[in-house]
Amino acid sequence: MKTKSRFPRRVLGAVAVLLAVGAGDRVLADNSLQADASAQEALADAADAPPEAEPPAGGMSEQEKIAEALANPLSYLWLLFMQNDTISYDGDVLDALGKDSQIQNTTLLQPVLSMQLTEKWKMIFRPVIPINSFKVPGNVNISTDNPGSISGVDLERESGLGDIVLWTALSKKYEPPFVWGFGPTIMLDTASDDRLGSGKNSVGPMFLAMNIKPKWIYGFVAQHWWSVSGDDTITVQTDLGPAVVDRPDVSLTDVQVILRYRKSLKTNIGFAPNWRYNWETSELNLPLGIGFDTLVNFGKLPVKVGVEAYHYVDSSDAFGPDWQVRILFIPVIPAPGWSRKPLFGKN
Repeated sequence: MKTKSRFPRRVLGAVAVLLAVGAGDRVLADNSLQADASAQEALADAADAPPEAEPPAGGMSEQEKIAEALANPLSYLWLLFMQNDTISYDGDVLDALGKDSQIQNTTLLQPVLSMQLTEKWKMIFRPVIPINSFKVPGNVNISTDNPGSISGVDLERESGLGDIVLWTALSKKYEPPFVWGFGPTIMLDTASDDRLGSGKNSVGPMFLAMNIKPKWIYGFVAQHWWSVSGDDTITVQTDLGPAVVDRPDVSLTDVQVILRYRKSLKTNIGFAPNWRYNWETSELNLPLGIGFDTLVNFGKLPVKVGVEAYHYVDSSDAFGPDWQVRILFIPVIPAPGWSRKPLFGKN
């Protein structure tokens, strides 16, 4: 028998806070895609060239051409974007439950696919597939001395698929130095466990703008999601049997601010944190930090690798992120020839 009225905010409020993060911070997506069309020929040449080939006189090496291409988020390169985020959470809820800070981990698999729709318009399609490993509420311990109050919460690690995000950008201004794009973003209720996602299907707009200079790259990618369907509650196990907790709607803004200094054609220093505001809970997550990335060759395969570290200067006092380490591994592959030809004729 599921109970709702016996466990309102008074008893399961702390658990609801732990679960509510699913509607916000469990949407992790690095939007700093970087690539350019001129590198397609370079990719083919690089596959046959020694990894450390000397640049031709008066020009760039093939690897440097690819690295230069990786500065534009709206180009023709196809990428196998892989990102791992390790985030430490703490807050008043954990303190009240006698728990230490909790480590949450997400690996994002993000194939980046570029297609030329018409002679003027291009589309970038990127599904974001999260593999989450979170500490989540298992069983809620109810006090026998004071019925109706929590004596503890058993946290257990759950790993599996999270909510998949389908991210699409349309643009007719995709040649540097200034590029922009817009389109829909869709978050699907695909989590393999109710506690690994928001429990909602959500949609909204996205917009990006980037300035690509010889020494600096700066811009932003903004997304917002509103839930349109999904579960209104989630069931939590307690000593007195299953209890139903209200599940919040999704109204979440995510803005990735990008600033990178181009130390060389292959190496950047800077940051690209995701700033998020949850309109349902009026909570802001604001990380600041620094990192670097560079282009290397694994055999004949060009791969961008990078690491970033962030401290959250603002987050929820109840339960929010404290610090974060992000690792990037981005193989670059040639785009098929058809993707560079207009799919719908001339326009």
